[in-house]
Amino acid sequence: MTTRGRRWLGLSVVAALALAGPVPAPAPAAAALPATVYGGRISSATVMRRAANWLRRDIAYSQDNRRARWDLGHGRRYRPDCSGFVSMAWALETRGVGRALVTWELPRVSTRIGWSRLRPGDILLRLVPENRARGHVVIFQAWVDRTRTRAWIIEQSGREFGMRRKTVTVAGVRNAFHPYRYRRIY
Repeated sequence: MTTRGRRWLGLSVVAALALAGPVPAPAPAAAALPATVYGGRISSATVMRRAANWLRRDIAYSQDNRRARWDLGHGRRYRPDCSGFVSMAWALETRGVGRALVTWELPRVSTRIGWSRLRPGDILLRLVPENRARGHVVIFQAWVDRTRTRAWIIEQSGREFGMRRKTVTVAGVRNAFHPYRYRRIY
C-alpha cells in the first residue's frame, strides 16, 4: 500500500470512530468480596453477609465438631451451633476442624456495650455460669423501629428451630442477654 493509501485508511478509521460517537466505558467489574483474614479485622457488612449465607443455606444445628459446615467462600469449617455460628460470622480462627469458641468464651474476643450502641454484627449473649449449657448467643441485625424497642436477630437456635431470623423485644431479652461487640469489627 502506498503512503497516500495508508494515510487515507487511517483518516477513514478516525472519521468512522468520530461519527460513531463516544466509545462507552467498559462496565465496571463486579465488586469482589474482601479477602477473609481469620482472626483479623472484619467489617460489620462482611459479618452480616457471612451470617446471611448460613441463614439462606439453613444450616442444620449440631454441637458435634465432626458436623462442621463451611463458611462463605469455603475458607474454614465451623461447628453449627449458636457460638459456632457467631465464630463463623466473625471469621474467628478455628482450633481444628469445627472447633470454634463456645458461648462462655466469646467475652474473650468481645467487649460488653450498651443497648443503644448496638450495630449490625454485634451479639446478644446469655451467660449462665451455674449451667453453661443454658448459655445462648444471637447476632443483632438491625432495629425494627425507631424507638429501638424491637430488634431483628439471626440465630442458630437448636434442633427445634434451626437457623432463623426473628424479632425480639428489648424488654423481653434485656434481663437475660447482654450486648457485646467483637473487638476486631469496624
